[in-house]
Amino acid sequence: MNESQPDKPEHSDEEVDRRFDELVADWEQQDAPESEPKPFQVPAQWRSSTGPQIIDQYEPEFVPPEPSPLPSDEGFWVTVGCLVVGPLWLLYLFFFDRYAATLWWVLALAIMLVGGVLLVVRQPKNREEDDPFDDGARL
Repeated sequence: MNESQPDKPEHSDEEVDRRFDELVADWEQQDAPESEPKPFQVPAQWRSSTGPQIIDQYEPEFVPPEPSPLPSDEGFWVTVGCLVVGPLWLLYLFFFDRYAATLWWVLALAIMLVGGVLLVVRQPKNREEDDPFDDGARL
């Protein structure tokens, strides 16, 4: 813009319209696809096996042993009950009875902690070193 005439536009309306028509005409010619795009083809070895694996030659198919039945003693069921009831009671207090007496909050927390302690206490004292199916803790 000229400093002497700040309100006067640099280009006339006719010039702007003419230039716009040129741009739009050129744009429509560029949008036309010259050829159809090729579909994507997955390579032949894309995350697929190429033949027999080395591990298949040396290891037989794994068949897990029958799971042992749940313990029938009372300590097991007390542990499970504490681990289920304690957190559910805390959730109930938090969502539905937030202004309950402190005693209820402490009891719910204590039940949950007793369940955790019983879980630790119930671990076996001695473990068999050559147990092939012992890959971690068991309840």
